[in-house]
This record gives sequence, C-alpha cells and structure tokens, in this order.
Amino acid sequence: MKSILGLDIGSHSIKLVEIGSSGAERHLLAAGSIPTPPKALQSSLEADHQAVAMAIRQLIKETGAKSTSVSFALPESQVFTRVIEVPALSQRELASAIGWEAEQYIPLPLDQVNLDYSILRDAKETGTDKMDVLLVACPKNLLEKYLSILEAAELIPLAAETEIIATARALSRSVASIKNAALLVSLGAQTTDLAILRGGVLAFTRSIAAGGEALSRALVSGLDFNTNQAEEFKRTYGLEQDKLQGKIVAAVKPIMDTIIGEMKRALAYYGEKHKDERVEVTLLAGGTAKLPGMVVYIAQNVGIEAQLANPWVGIKRDPRFAVLDKEGATFTVSVGLALRE
Repeated sequence: MKSILGLDIGSHSIKLVEIGSSGAERHLLAAGSIPTPPKALQSSLEADHQAVAMAIRQLIKETGAKSTSVSFALPESQVFTRVIEVPALSQRELASAIGWEAEQYIPLPLDQVNLDYSILRDAKETGTDKMDVLLVACPKNLLEKYLSILEAAELIPLAAETEIIATARALSRSVASIKNAALLVSLGAQTTDLAILRGGVLAFTRSIAAGGEALSRALVSGLDFNTNQAEEFKRTYGLEQDKLQGKIVAAVKPIMDTIIGEMKRALAYYGEKHKDERVEVTLLAGGTAKLPGMVVYIAQNVGIEAQLANPWVGIKRDPRFAVLDKEGATFTVSVGLALRE
C-alpha cells in the first residue's frame, strides 16, 4: 500500500499522520505528536534545526510510521497566500502575467520568493469575465530551512504547502454536505488562520498574529499568573463563562475580540462579493480550538453555528486509533498533507 506522511511542524508541537492509499480508499496507518524543541523554529542556528530533525525522527519511531515520503506545512504567517481576481486568460497568458499580478500583493522582491499559483474558478464558473486564482509566495530562506530539517530527518519531501490549504483539503469531505459556504478557523499557538470554502474550493484566506500563546500572555498580565499557571488555567477552564466568576474569559476577551473581529470581517467580505449566498457553519481546527467553551463562545459571538473540525471523515481507521476521535482539530493540517496526491 502506497503511503505518505503529513508533517505539521508547529511552534508548539510537531504532528505526524501517515495515510495509505488502496484504490479510492484511504487508511490511517500512523499518527502522533511530540513537543517542538523550544524556540527552535525561530532560530537560524544549525543546532536548533538538528534538534527539530531529531524530534521528528523520534516521532516517526514512536508512531511506527514506515514511509519516508513527506508532505509538509509552511507557517501561514510567513507565507503570502491570497485569492485574487484576474481577467480571463489562457494558461499560457496567465503564466506570463502572474509575476506582474504578484508584485501587487507580495511585499518582497520576487527573486526572494518561490511563487506558485492555481486557478480556483475560471470565467465560466465565476459567471464574469474574471477568474479566481490562488496565489502563494514562500520566502526562499524559509523553504530552505524546512528542507534542511527534513534532510537531517532522512525524509524525502514531496510537496510543501500552507497550513490553511492543507486544512481545506482535510475538511473537504466534512463540508461536502453543506449547501452553502463554510468558514474554516485554525486556532494555532501563534496565529489564527481563516479561510472560506465555497463548494469545497477556497474563496478567501487570511492569517492574524493571535493564538493560544496570546491567550496565555493575557492571563499572565491580567490575573498575575506565571506562565505555567496560565497554561494550566487556560486548558482547564478555557472560555467557559461560569468558571472562576468569569475572570478567565474577561482576561482573554481582548484577544478573542481581535479573532472574532477578523472572522466577522471575513464574513462581511464574502457576503459583499456573494450577495445571494451565506456562510453556513464555522469549523474550528488547531489545538487552541479544543479549549473548553471555545466552540460555544465563537458561535455566540459570530452568530453562526460552530463545531470542531473532523478530518477523519472518509478515512478508515483501526480500533486502536479511537483515541484520536477527540483529537481531530489537532491533526487537521497533518491529515490534509497526508491526503495530498
């Protein structure tokens, strides 16, 4: 059975999933996570990159993963991702024009990035004389860092993509039954990534610098906790209004207001562009999404149904993987990477 590793190297933890393919069927073969060496990803030192590689090797050993072929995620906050509108062009015309289009959106010289694009909807699908194109630009030095880590981990890279693209793929089966659009919200340690899926296709992406670590810092400053206390209280009580007289919720409210505000702006943008459609549901992914009360808090403050992401839809799993039922939000990115064909 052919299999691929999906590797999500986050600032807080490294998540790995191995999925095998047998015809149209997908089978979960291995899954697990391990803490990321502290601040190693932010470092430019070779020793820190080696430490990440060693952690990956340890994770592969612990999970029993067999494949050495890997698709890996690049941090959304450091990659430029945008859905843009361009005039209806042929593939050849678009290939020659994309550099000029990219210069309008990417704040780095084009010789410093790896540029990629794909047509999401052609003019026939949009019903206009324009088409939607997904534009992605990754700084070359960022890609080189990740490739050196994978080489040290003795893995063969197949593809690199952003976390939100992988999330969209992982949840494409979940949103298949949704008549209208879905808002994907990936709540990570350092960032919150937003995307709107319309008919299973990306229609909007955005990343903001607010996540689980910002919530912890708010508890440290607002309630005079130390870092360990903040983490413990955050994970135990989350955003449940009736716990500790609502003091936890009150302390993190400024951070959550920022996240909720960006979600509402995304919905307003989509609603303005697609006046005859609506976003039906919010799917929450990422480790921070699992905080107690998070789903209810977002549903109440955004005004549409919210639920935890389930990337396991359509993937066959042995009973030994039942423990992962509640961990879907954590493994959404790695599942999407491992599903890449």
